[in-house]
Amino acid sequence: MTEKKGHFDKGVWVEEPVVPEKKEIPIDTRLEDATKAVIAAMDNAAKVTHDLVATEEGKKHIEKTIKDASEQVEKTYSDILARVKAEMEKASRPKK
Repeated sequence: MTEKKGHFDKGVWVEEPVVPEKKEIPIDTRLEDATKAVIAAMDNAAKVTHDLVATEEGKKHIEKTIKDASEQVEKTYSDILARVKAEMEKASRPKK
């Protein structure tokens, strides 16, 4: 008779579920899959880079990104200048 794994819970024997063993994938297969994935990713990155600089859509994307970044820099400088101006005005007020 084969004894099954389990435990008593409130006086009742509860069998533990049988967990199937995971089949280990050979390292050669895993390396091959990883290599293929890296090559595919590099190929995809090269194609996207080409499209970014060689197509009208890509050029528009670059222009929009530069415009957005410029607007953010301008906003940041404006915010800094406004804070500096407020601090200078605050410092120049006569103290009571």
